Amino acid sequence: MNDEEMEEMNDDGLVEVERHGRVLVLRMVDAARRNVLSQGLLSCLAREFAAAERDEDTHVVVLAGLPEVFSLGLSREGLLALTGGASVGSTESAVSAPVRCALPVVAAMRGHAISGGLLLGTYADVPVLSDRSCYGANFMRYGISPTAGATYVLGARLGEFLANEMLLTARNYQGAELRGRGVPVQVAPHDEVEDRAMAIAEEIAAAPRRSLILLKRQRTARFRAAVREACLHEVTTFETLMALPETRRRIEAGYPTWTVES
Repeated sequence: MNDEEMEEMNDDGLVEVERHGRVLVLRMVDAARRNVLSQGLLSCLAREFAAAERDEDTHVVVLAGLPEVFSLGLSREGLLALTGGASVGSTESAVSAPVRCALPVVAAMRGHAISGGLLLGTYADVPVLSDRSCYGANFMRYGISPTAGATYVLGARLGEFLANEMLLTARNYQGAELRGRGVPVQVAPHDEVEDRAMAIAEEIAAAPRRSLILLKRQRTARFRAAVREACLHEVTTFETLMALPETRRRIEAGYPTWTVES
């Protein structure tokens, strides 16, 4: 079996690993729950990103999802655990894995990406969105303040005014609308997203691995520092709101288990 054909599924069956020469594709495939960010999926991603860093044959990582769903954010169970006092720290760390990976990461965000799912993709060095999929940060729909660096990352990636509107209104935006609003990330026709992401990854992968690692380290230093500062400001408000009975009621009454509103 050659590189183009080789595919490996990890033990938990939530992330598939595909090698294409110097490019490693990590594909989230929890179809049953539409790639919600369960602890299992987050653990798988952390493990596979770490393995990619150790692999001298890998120069670039592509993070992908299902054709219609990239990721719908934190699971309902995960959110309810946070209302009971669970620490948000491990979730923040896992969602920011693409920027913390030493190698360049391209996100093929072909399907819907909501809240934590949108953050996961926009933490990548190069996100590619679909013109027909929905993207949003619906924290306020449940009375939850943004976390995991959202107050900085969304503005840095999508533009400050759009990110502010997205966070306040908690509505979803179709990729074509985001392109019309002038987002500085690529928005491709739905069926071309993964090809576009792979083409970008292969261009990047032509450079020496050590050079890519050093460039990413330099390019992300200020970004990561700003994310850390944002998280420090976010956590107090987040923990205060998550402790309110109303927040738990909103999550229990309206938070979907795996569906997405468009």
